[in-house]
Amino acid sequence: MNTYKISFKWVGAATWILQIDDLKIASDPILCKKNSAIDLKYFKAKRRTDPQFSSSDFENIDFWLLTHNHTDHIDRIGISKISVQSQVYSHKNLKPWFANQKDIKITYMRWGEKINLSKNSISIDIEAITCVHGSNFLSAILSGGCNGYWIKITKAENPLYIYVTGDTVDHPKVINHIAERNVDILIPNLGGSGLGRFGGPYTLTARTFKNMLSLINPKIVLPVHHISFSLFKETIEELYKLNDKRIVKFGEGETVHL
Repeated sequence: MNTYKISFKWVGAATWILQIDDLKIASDPILCKKNSAIDLKYFKAKRRTDPQFSSSDFENIDFWLLTHNHTDHIDRIGISKISVQSQVYSHKNLKPWFANQKDIKITYMRWGEKINLSKNSISIDIEAITCVHGSNFLSAILSGGCNGYWIKITKAENPLYIYVTGDTVDHPKVINHIAERNVDILIPNLGGSGLGRFGGPYTLTARTFKNMLSLINPKIVLPVHHISFSLFKETIEELYKLNDKRIVKFGEGETVHL
């Protein structure tokens, strides 16, 4: 990692911007304001905090990673920040959102599908990773499909591995997909969404995330997808109780340099 200049900004919810040298990656643009109500079909939620971004944050994004179509992950304000110059990689259930966005370059990826691209001297490999968005069979089906992403960045034969979990639990399908891999930067969606509801939690909790930590042994953990919406039921302090020095502490709107 020492061969790369890396910064990470958490905008809020599942929205973040990762810059590696001159490569700029962003995820799940949900930019509604505080107290905005969202409809998740089976229940409603409200945004607790304002997204934290400047007009320049979304300039010159090389590619976007879109995990799924839930409205705590994407909205029309967010889509307006996606430039036609950017490439978008997405789960297929976002097709209706882009039906009238003919100029946006978007590729829909299935689990296990891989894509290679490059920028200047950097090679980028992207793989769509399995997500199971619920703690039992029915809730996972009702939640719909979702992608995680595994990214390999290579410059001068020095690989950098990044895993974006997406909204998932530690289901055996997920564990089998990432088993025997090691990662440099892990960006997990936490917050225990739906904790206490039927089929919940729908995303990782501190307890289930601990299993993932031991499995892929990340060098750095950048936790997102907590605080921002009322459906996120577990506070980030539960994760901090693990006392793992790899977990970076930061708030919405903060930029960390790695």
